[in-house]
Amino acid sequence: MNNYIIYDFLSFSSKIHSHLALIDYLGLSELKFENLKGFYGYRDRLYYEGISIHYNGRDDMGVCCEMSGKGCRTWEKYGTSDYDSLFQEILCNYSDDSEKRQMNLTRLDVAYDDFTGVLDLPLLCSESQKHYFVSRFKDWQVIFGNKGIAVNHGSNKSNVYIRCYDKRLEQGVEDKIDHWVRLELQIRKECAIGFIKQKGSIQEKYFKVLNNYLRYIVPTSNTSNSSVLDTAPYWLNFIENAESMSIFHKPSDNYSFDKLYGFVNNQLSGAITTYIDVVGVEQFLIDIHNSRKGKKLNPKYKALAEQSEHGDNILKYLAEHGLDKDKKK
Repeated sequence: MNNYIIYDFLSFSSKIHSHLALIDYLGLSELKFENLKGFYGYRDRLYYEGISIHYNGRDDMGVCCEMSGKGCRTWEKYGTSDYDSLFQEILCNYSDDSEKRQMNLTRLDVAYDDFTGVLDLPLLCSESQKHYFVSRFKDWQVIFGNKGIAVNHGSNKSNVYIRCYDKRLEQGVEDKIDHWVRLELQIRKECAIGFIKQKGSIQEKYFKVLNNYLRYIVPTSNTSNSSVLDTAPYWLNFIENAESMSIFHKPSDNYSFDKLYGFVNNQLSGAITTYIDVVGVEQFLIDIHNSRKGKKLNPKYKALAEQSEHGDNILKYLAEHGLDKDKKK
């Protein structure tokens, strides 16, 4: 398994979208969201598989979207999964003046997942305890527990927080995966905005932030100025290996007919059956066709349709049966 980088938490607010408009913008309008109680001063929340849309707060609050790691994977699987377009939309509607700010990115977690052993977690714990590192943080912590070991730099409440831990044990997959260490950047508020403002690939941004906040070093008794000390070979190997080998991982790139089949049969079968029972198959096809007018097809659906020789079957069916009113005109 190759190492990769993922977005693993995302939260942002918007004053220019309603809760339903935001769901549509994210390409998730086909999902059946659950109505729940809201958080953060919002009275209501729509929830689906790790994605929460909070709404009905004060007039000046707008709506808030929060995606956990699970939620990011859900968006990548069912939605547009277009992080770059979303970040650009946020930046276009962001202002340093909070009174003029229409959208805001409040938290973004970016994680490097190591499956090849380039991150030696026991060594990082040992070197951290010896304080063989240079950091912009005052706080650091080494943890030993039933979920393995971990090294944290910074505070969980600060704008940048670095966590390195055994993801394999946390997920309970130690019998299936030999090595899985995650080095995660938890970025908040203006630092999150700063991250998406940077140019370059996700790995370039990731390592630019990491190098700015943390570096493991080779200790020496010749100087007390740790900032001029050489970078430890194991850390340098990680940086160089990761910068050249890591790629952004988006499961939606591998969207297949099997996933579409599962979604339709697991999520929509009841609604489709009832609709057809009420109006009939022909009217159902007409209504579906008409409902898509003026709307862009989700990129993953478009790509799947283009791969199929039956991609325009609904149009052919309507035309052959004289049901396509637009064609008849």
